[in-house]
Amino acid sequence: MSQMTPEFWSGERYDAEAQRLYEAGDYDGALRVLRHALVLSPDSVELLVSLGYTRLAREEYPWARGAFEKALTHESGHEEALAGLGEVLLKLGERARAFLAFERILELSFDDDLELMLCVGRSLLREGLLERAERFFRLAVAADGESAEAALDLAYVLYRRADSEGALDWARDAVHLAPELEEARALYGNLLYEKGEFGASLAQLERIPPGRITDPLVAWRIVELTRRLRDLPADSSQLLPYLVMLDELSVDPSPEERLIAEVEASQAGLLPATDVRNQLDLFGRPPIQVSGGLHRVRGADGAVYEGDWTGIVRAMRDRSADPSVSVADFMRGEAKRLLDLTGVRVSSEDPRIFLEESARIGALEIEC
Repeated sequence: MSQMTPEFWSGERYDAEAQRLYEAGDYDGALRVLRHALVLSPDSVELLVSLGYTRLAREEYPWARGAFEKALTHESGHEEALAGLGEVLLKLGERARAFLAFERILELSFDDDLELMLCVGRSLLREGLLERAERFFRLAVAADGESAEAALDLAYVLYRRADSEGALDWARDAVHLAPELEEARALYGNLLYEKGEFGASLAQLERIPPGRITDPLVAWRIVELTRRLRDLPADSSQLLPYLVMLDELSVDPSPEERLIAEVEASQAGLLPATDVRNQLDLFGRPPIQVSGGLHRVRGADGAVYEGDWTGIVRAMRDRSADPSVSVADFMRGEAKRLLDLTGVRVSSEDPRIFLEESARIGALEIEC
């Protein structure tokens, strides 16, 4: 018997095909399937919810909102529609209404739905609503104590809330629950590093295969700790896979990308149009902000610095082993240390560029 053609598919089949395309990242294809299906079944709640999430993935927030709201007119207690609507409302700045949608999910007793709690928690986390995100992640771990993803999400939000001990405990649990979950091992290793447990940190981080490292901070810390704890020379073959990953994760932009960044920065008045050296140090990205803006930087040791770029570098200098040197000499010394350690050259001419390039190779993290 021949396979049915799309004209004879059921609504469930259309939805399944749209889900397949969605999960493959083909949002355009998913949208085409859903539009066709909704012509045949315009009041299908499941199709409307899928349409809402597809629109959300395409960042078409007003249309996503319309799809979720229409689904809820047909089924006011549909938990996935409520979660999707809440996320869209957060994107549109309507936080009070978003919180009501999320509370409605709990009122309907869906607090034991692991995936739903993670979905809501991540929506809140993406908007920086850490306390509310923590609440839903705690409901997720209560729903399934064997979920490594729930433990990892809770660890991460606790870390963002400066609860390092709580984050360490939950990151450890995530690693024990899913040893193959490299995100959990990376967070656990980084937390051990910030606590000063360098041997334990290296033991965790080096279990991540070099080719699977996606965060330059992980590669950076493996190089640093391996050299520090095992007294290896900078050209040791043992370090080569991690130095390669550092290089790959710190790819310079193409000339075209540099030119675009130069034009954008000049038009925005962020750089003088003739300052070619600074323009070429943008690495394809517009500057985060002009000097004088407020920023937050987390050092490799976990220390947090806030202020303008120069003030942050000055605070790092003050915390260093030699606080009496000038800021310029401090940057030159740090740039030489990073070059010796990783083979990657960091500019020491300007505080902003020094910090951005240090972050690019994972030596620190610019949080805002």
